[in-house]
Amino acid sequence: MSTAGFSFASGNLAKLLALPKYLCSLILSWFVPRDARSWVFGSGAGVGEGALALARELRASDPDARIRWLVADEAEAALARDAGVEPVLRRGRAGYWTTLRAGTIVVTHGLGDANRFGVTGAVVVQLWHGAPLKRLHLDSPVTTAVRGPAPVRALLRRMYLAGSREIDLFVAGSPVSAERLRSAFRVAPGRVRVLGDPRDDALAAQARDADAAAGARAELLDLLRGSGVPLGPDAARDRLVLYAPTWRDGDADPAVPDAAEIARIRDALARSGSRLLVRSHPLGRGAYDALLGDRVHALDAGLVRDITPLLGGVDVVVTDYSSIALDFSLLGRPIVWFAPDLSAYEGSRGLYEPLAVTSGGRIERSWDEVAARLEELHADPVVRRAAEADARALAARFHAHPEGGAAARVLEAVRRLRLGPEQLVAPGGVFFESFYGRQVSCNPLAIDREIARRHPGLPRYWSVTHELQRVPEGAVPLLVGGPEWHAARRVCGLIVVNDWLRFGFRRRPGQTVLQTWHGTMLKHLALGRPGVGLRTRLAIRRESRRWSLLLSQNPHSTAQFRTSYAFRGEILETGYPRDDRLARALAGVARNPVAVLRARAALGIAPDRRVIAYAPTWRDGGLTPVDELGVRRLAAALGPAWTVVVRGHTRTHAFGGYGLGVGADGASAQLVDASRHPDVNDVILAADLLVTDYSSIMFDAAVARVPMLFFVPDLVAYRDRERGFTFDFERTAPGPLLSDPEEVVRLAREFAGDGDGAAWIRDHAEASAAWRERFAPHDDGRAAERVVDALVARGALAPAPSR
Repeated sequence: MSTAGFSFASGNLAKLLALPKYLCSLILSWFVPRDARSWVFGSGAGVGEGALALARELRASDPDARIRWLVADEAEAALARDAGVEPVLRRGRAGYWTTLRAGTIVVTHGLGDANRFGVTGAVVVQLWHGAPLKRLHLDSPVTTAVRGPAPVRALLRRMYLAGSREIDLFVAGSPVSAERLRSAFRVAPGRVRVLGDPRDDALAAQARDADAAAGARAELLDLLRGSGVPLGPDAARDRLVLYAPTWRDGDADPAVPDAAEIARIRDALARSGSRLLVRSHPLGRGAYDALLGDRVHALDAGLVRDITPLLGGVDVVVTDYSSIALDFSLLGRPIVWFAPDLSAYEGSRGLYEPLAVTSGGRIERSWDEVAARLEELHADPVVRRAAEADARALAARFHAHPEGGAAARVLEAVRRLRLGPEQLVAPGGVFFESFYGRQVSCNPLAIDREIARRHPGLPRYWSVTHELQRVPEGAVPLLVGGPEWHAARRVCGLIVVNDWLRFGFRRRPGQTVLQTWHGTMLKHLALGRPGVGLRTRLAIRRESRRWSLLLSQNPHSTAQFRTSYAFRGEILETGYPRDDRLARALAGVARNPVAVLRARAALGIAPDRRVIAYAPTWRDGGLTPVDELGVRRLAAALGPAWTVVVRGHTRTHAFGGYGLGVGADGASAQLVDASRHPDVNDVILAADLLVTDYSSIMFDAAVARVPMLFFVPDLVAYRDRERGFTFDFERTAPGPLLSDPEEVVRLAREFAGDGDGAAWIRDHAEASAAWRERFAPHDDGRAAERVVDALVARGALAPAPSR
């Protein structure tokens, strides 16, 4: 059994030992100019992958570009010359200097595809090499494995993060892949773009054109004949099955068949008229020699360096965790998932989702099962059509651009990286951001609607963290941290945000920054928090100096902003635009039934249900969703007449939801996780009762006159040790303070029987009225109008054109 010549542990050790070279090269890069016409390409797989497709597109579209390929040896150099690009040895002075002078560097596996010491200062494009199934980079403990004490591991992690910061553009084939790359490399969303994978451009053409697919098949057969495989005259009619196991990080391949399995495989191939092409991962070779024979042929990297452009000639793919399956899914042909070591692999390298999700539920665990599956696919058209449907569903998830053309889109994205901010976005527009781009919501959204009503032609840009987020009609989404995002913050005349600006933002002369914030504060924030250190105090004061105007819901918030953020600018105490909808939904002192029904429909809740919403805030000690109440137990206790809606804080969204799958007790049929629902007002309007702890949702719910329960079993700890309160919450709360879940159930049942006449609601009627008077005095449904009027009066917006 041969083993791979690389492991992450040895590679990481080499990185650490090379640290002085990195530092010296960083200094040198400050003095060596780069040539914008010079492009350097490299790939850990050799001359191929998406880098080769991109180089060919560049050569066709820009004859003046100078294209060089960094190669490992003379064999690769010959392949580069055959592909029409100039080879340069990666290691040594020539590779270093070529990399150091290049304006653009394109890699597929990592910075080591080029000369890693010369990348600083170039435009670096990371194409990657397939959609991520297995965990990558910092998402997998295997990737950063190295022997040594904790400081050594910490240093290695910092080096990985520094390497990620060198890359200007990560290319993904789909939003699913983009999210995984962002996680793996710890980069801002805008550094990853869904442009399609250039390595799949040829495959996309084969999916559309049967002649192109036939050409790939003919090339495969010619390569086999050229390698000495004695293919008979009937080989063209045989079904071609590609077996492509992934790399095991240097470990032995667990799928190598024994003698009995070899006999079973050969028998299945003969009966189905198939040929098995065995392609081990280039970094991990399995001992499959005993399997080779009349119908089993080796198709390793020495024979076919880049397999993706030839997948159109394959009828079935068998793999474990290889991204080849995701490429192949473009063709809509059957995929057989074969993972004999699934549990061990999930425990070491790890997968981004259970393989059962990716595979559609079927996973073979032995070669006998694989052989049976191949025969079944051959003999049963119904089974085959179902497998093809699974492949098409997989393609829909992982290929946002099945039409191809990825290479051209990548080149256009690189071109835009070199443009100035005024060329990327229209100057004079409005930039909106809510909760760091995680939502399109809150006060910025309400202000956007009013600005769009008055100025329908004004450019409006919205900060988002994901390609699938929806922005208001007429607005342009910009991914956080991308070049267009930075450009919009630089050239827009008005910036509207509800949290910190981040990324070293500096307000330029003539620019107005409206900080709307995102709720009246019960708990202390910023400078008012206990134990705030000097560094944090300086950051808070630096942040508040970036704001031109600050929006306040009530006099209490105005006073708190003055002390908590040391803000000396103008505060607009107008009420909250985000609550305009809540105020307008009132019919007298009750919510309009039509507004309630619409909110419930938006959440998928039947109109005849009782609805209790649970919306806890986050805790400083952790970012996982808070569930002190136990929403599953609550739903089970209340029974089938109730629906429990849970709304987690935006700061916990990145750490998953509440896992509300169907439970054995059936209670989850009554549960709705609305944490990522775009409008919290739907949650408030849909609720008969609202349960919270210390969240500012309590002030919004007061506008809508929703009865509230406060589940605060940690009240003393939160008040005295974590945040503390800005007023006497215990004395003035507009609802009961509870610490026992059974009390929540009891009071909800009392409400179900007596409605607004429930004793606990009557007992808190005076406190609720005083609460609304104190904290919602301006919330009459016209706050957004007042805010935009104020912006016009201060010159941040032009008056609305006359009609």
